[in-house]
Amino acid sequence: MKKERLASFKKRLLEKHEQLADGVGRTAIYGKDQEDDSIKDLGDQANNAYAREFFFELGNGSHRLLRDVVDALQKIDTGSFGDCERCGESIAEKRLEALPFARYCIDCQRLVEEEERTAAG
Repeated sequence: MKKERLASFKKRLLEKHEQLADGVGRTAIYGKDQEDDSIKDLGDQANNAYAREFFFELGNGSHRLLRDVVDALQKIDTGSFGDCERCGESIAEKRLEALPFARYCIDCQRLVEEEERTAAG
């Protein structure tokens, strides 16, 4: 891949990293703000518990995405950016344009999703 393309992907990934890191921090702070156990009303306590769980799950998804962005940035540094983690083939540039943190080529991504559905079902 040309240096200009890599620089473009790196810039986008750094912007995404900043956005996600900021969002994860705000989500964690908001989730902690919901931890007022002094509330006596059971309905309010249940509502707060739901809000904490919601923000925890939201944070988990953001953490995974943040990890994928960090991994992609490391791959740029090591020279393996754009290689599928499963088959080793190059990930199509159109896919990288859409998801610069993609870990798999489109065929392997389908296989991974099928395996996850099978494991869950």
